[in-house]
Amino acid sequence: ALQALRRKKWYEKHLKYIDCAVKAMRSAHEHIDIVNKVNDLIKDITEEQDVTQHTSDTLYTSASFGVEFDEDELLAELERLEKNLDESLFEKDRTEDRVPCPKVSPTASPSHPG
Repeated sequence: ALQALRRKKWYEKHLKYIDCAVKAMRSAHEHIDIVNKVNDLIKDITEEQDVTQHTSDTLYTSASFGVEFDEDELLAELERLEKNLDESLFEKDRTEDRVPCPKVSPTASPSHPG
């Protein structure tokens, strides 16, 4: 009977060790799942950054538009636009000069209108 009691205690002790080992393995497995999810998230973010960079590069290169710009042509167009702007401002100034102003008597004052 004493031998059976000792075996029982020994098995209980080892069951506690096994239980602790199982808990540790579950915890490790959960941590591995978390690490895998983080790695997947990092991979997804990296892929999105690559796509964004590619899109950005495509948008900001003249080759994406299939058009080469002639620098001289662009400068000539800029000069034409500036000239037109200057002329329209000059025309506006001349129009404003034509607006009649009310005549004010040199002797009139606010309290005694002329």
